[in-house]
Amino acid sequence: MKRIFDFEKKIIKFFKDNYITIGLLIITLLVLGIRYYELDFESRDFTRFLSPWFDYLKNNGGLKALSNYPGDYNAPYVTIIALLTYLPIKKLYLIKTVSVIFDFTLALSAAYLVGYIVPKNKKEYSLLTYSSILLLPTVFMNSALWSQCDAGYATFIILSLLYLLKEKYIKSFILLGVAFALKLQFMFVLPIFIVIYISKNKFSILYFLIIPLVNFILCIPAMLFGKPIKDILTVYFNQTQTYKNDLSLNFPNIYTIIQGTPTVFYRVGLLLTIAACVLMLGFVIYKKVKWNNEKILNLALWFIVITTFLLPGMHERYMYVGEVLSIICYIAYKKNLSLTAFILTASTITYSSFLFNEYNMNMQYLTLAYLAVIILFTKNTLKLLSE
Repeated sequence: MKRIFDFEKKIIKFFKDNYITIGLLIITLLVLGIRYYELDFESRDFTRFLSPWFDYLKNNGGLKALSNYPGDYNAPYVTIIALLTYLPIKKLYLIKTVSVIFDFTLALSAAYLVGYIVPKNKKEYSLLTYSSILLLPTVFMNSALWSQCDAGYATFIILSLLYLLKEKYIKSFILLGVAFALKLQFMFVLPIFIVIYISKNKFSILYFLIIPLVNFILCIPAMLFGKPIKDILTVYFNQTQTYKNDLSLNFPNIYTIIQGTPTVFYRVGLLLTIAACVLMLGFVIYKKVKWNNEKILNLALWFIVITTFLLPGMHERYMYVGEVLSIICYIAYKKNLSLTAFILTASTITYSSFLFNEYNMNMQYLTLAYLAVIILFTKNTLKLLSE
């Protein structure tokens, strides 16, 4: 009996000494299993866009087809798809595999960021963040169901914020440039970099040129295979024209309440967004804000929330980085629970309605609830910045 008891004590000691590693392994296997179970699910975006794009690339020589590929995605992501066409695996699985890999890079990046800003119990908080991100319904639905890859640009935004906190600005802007190369939605976080540039005055305005430079470099493979430079430079402009007749695309922003001519409100919405960002900049300058990690991350989240609420043409997926950053801020600082809960709930509802084509939620009620949450969050942000 003594030997059995000694063996039990060794097992218990092993688990106590390695609970972080064991927890990491269990969560990883669990989320892989969940995503594997949904490998055969085909979303409308896959059947209407990603699948035909893949077929075009494959039938026209893979990388050679980059010279004139269909669709409005930027060249770096399409280059990844072109490389996948050489593999003898079902295209749905290949596309989803890329998305799932980015799920894990995003979770690791978020865990790294939390570990940096919460040095006490660093491993425990990092594991909690890693697990939370991978188990988020929207992160799962985005990759495993939708076949989208928003985790890609989100990964580099989170890392760029990490290096912004560390005041390693060149690395931060390089990472932001990679995010830009993957998705135009990096713009939602750009205002925090402008505010830090003006208020801290610790780096040159020329650093902002790193962003398009990195994008250009990452587009070189496509240009080498014949993609015109003009197409590279105008790809995001063309994206903004795709839904120019829609003020809101399944997203609870102000345009679910305010109805009007899209052409007019696109201009008004842009001006409102710029005005809100300028007013916040003015507040920061007036208060002579003493920056710390919490204030920077909180304000970055505020900019994401306010820009997506005021800009027209927003999709449900455009709050993706906001969802991740709200989780990070809540785990680290235990504040703004109402915002985090609302964002995650609203995004889960809108994702589900699109994926399963069941629009049962009145978006106007959702928007009004969101407006109340935003007002409270703005009040808390101003209070935090004033401290």
